[in-house]
Amino acid sequence: MARKGIIIVITLCLAGLVQAQEQRQHREVWNQVFTQRQGREFPHNKFLAEMIKGRRPGKALDIGLGEGRNALFLATQGWEVTGFDISDVGVRLAREAAQKRGLKLEALLEDVDRFDYGKQRWDLVVGMYMHSMITRNATKIIDSLKPRGIIVIEGFHQDLNRQGLQGGYIGYRSNELLRAFDRLRVLHYEDTVGPADWERSGQEAPIVRFVAVKDQASGDSR
Repeated sequence: MARKGIIIVITLCLAGLVQAQEQRQHREVWNQVFTQRQGREFPHNKFLAEMIKGRRPGKALDIGLGEGRNALFLATQGWEVTGFDISDVGVRLAREAAQKRGLKLEALLEDVDRFDYGKQRWDLVVGMYMHSMITRNATKIIDSLKPRGIIVIEGFHQDLNRQGLQGGYIGYRSNELLRAFDRLRVLHYEDTVGPADWERSGQEAPIVRFVAVKDQASGDSR
C-alpha cells in the first residue's frame, strides 16, 4: 500500500510538471504575439458592441482579454470590467492602456482553466476567439453568471481548417456552443461566413456568434 501511494504521488507530480511546462509554452507563444502587436490599434469587437446596446452596465468578465481591446471598450460604456489572460505582456499592455485613457480595469494574469469564476458574479461574460477554452469551462461560466446575465461569444468555425498557435485545429464544431451552454436561453446563434475581427487579412472566414442569457429560475450546478 505504501508503494502504491508513492507511485500515485510521483504520477501526480509528473502530471503537474507537464502541465506547468505546457502553461509556460502557451504563455511564451502569446507573449510573442502581443509583443509583435504593440503600437498597433485594434478596435473592439463589433458584435459585442451590438449585443450590449441598451443593456444596463454591471460587472463584466473578459476571458482572454489580450491587450484589452474589448475590456477597455466595455469600461468606456460604464461596465465594471475584470479581464484575464495567460500572457503577462498582454496584461501589461491592457493595464497601461487603461491607465493612459483614465479607465478602470482589473487586468489579471490568470489561466483559463484555473481562474476562479465565482458564483452568480457577472452580468456579462465575453469570450472572443477562445474556442475550446470556453466550452471546456462552460459549467463554471454558467454558474458564474448572475440571473439575467448574458454571455457573448464569437469565434471561428472548425471549417476554417487552420491549426492554432499551440497546434490542433481551432474553431467550434457545429452546434458545439448550443450543447455546451444548453442550461442557458439562447438569444442569438449565427453560423455564417464573414470578416472576423481577429483576421487582419480582410479575408472572409467561417464564423460562429452566440449570445445566451441565464434565466432567473436557472440554478447553479451541484
